[in-house]
Amino acid sequence: MNGTPFKLATFAAAGGGSFPAIVLGDDVIGIEGAYRAFRDSPHRKAGALGATAGLYEILQDWDANFAVLQEMVAFIEKEGVKSERFKGATAKFADLRPLAPVLRPGKILNAAQNFQEHVDEMIRAGMSPQGKTFTGEKSTSHPYLFLKAGTCLAGAFDDIAIPHGMQKIDWESELCFAIGRQGKRIKAERALEHIAGFLTGNDVSCRDLQIRPDRPGLRSDWFGGKCFDNFAPMGPYLVPRAFVPDHMKLKIRLWVNGTLEQDGSSSQFIYTPEEQIEFITGILRVEPGDLFYGGTCGGVGQGKNRFLKVGDVMETEVEGLGRMKNRFVAETVEG
Repeated sequence: MNGTPFKLATFAAAGGGSFPAIVLGDDVIGIEGAYRAFRDSPHRKAGALGATAGLYEILQDWDANFAVLQEMVAFIEKEGVKSERFKGATAKFADLRPLAPVLRPGKILNAAQNFQEHVDEMIRAGMSPQGKTFTGEKSTSHPYLFLKAGTCLAGAFDDIAIPHGMQKIDWESELCFAIGRQGKRIKAERALEHIAGFLTGNDVSCRDLQIRPDRPGLRSDWFGGKCFDNFAPMGPYLVPRAFVPDHMKLKIRLWVNGTLEQDGSSSQFIYTPEEQIEFITGILRVEPGDLFYGGTCGGVGQGKNRFLKVGDVMETEVEGLGRMKNRFVAETVEG
């Protein structure tokens, strides 16, 4: 891929609201201001940027917009971040609060038990039925996915409230990806073309409610176990697919209060992102702005009978995609 690699992020704006930005090292350049300067320069070669309001909007025509963003980055580097052309549009990353990169996804799809270590630890912990154990034999099975609500999203450094009365709040570090091209019945060998970029994420889970003892015939309660507010931190940025050399060789790690709890790799996926897309698009259409959580590796709290409590700090990192740091706090009751 020609051009300087860059990242895309969404930040809280002063006085409320949010703005999308290009991230170059420690520098943040707001997309609206950068595009205004680029549009008025003689260096512009690509077509118009289709949107500047947010990353969800930019993903709606990702292929064309990515080409413009590449030219914008080349323009920024040529002019220099401190150029008067970008006055009022630049800041330092450390001075801003990153939000979830894609604020209003159409769907958040999550892969369940997509690492063999995680399959095994959940069986040992009694969270999966005893009997025939799944060992990753894909010829007789297919991916298992569930949905999370958009209100579950949180920023990379946001606090996460432990719901009142819940005692088994767990972590699940995950490689995530964003869809940049719509499609139905997409074959795995073409699925990567539909991925705009990759992100760090965490599928925070409430094990208290994940199994329903009052409804043993139904067993799993994915809504109660997964859909509390802020239970899907993501970020701090989206790395375009073109700048991720091999998404199947990324380390996935998580720390709680500085202690390493998960240490896996995307090479351990049972079902790859491409295979997940092929499966899910046999059921429904994926659309630009949809998000996928790819599944967690072994080492979750349930397997150790150790859970998150108020004051704990959870750090989640996927190699090359950024590191999150979320503190757990007590839930406050709104009036």
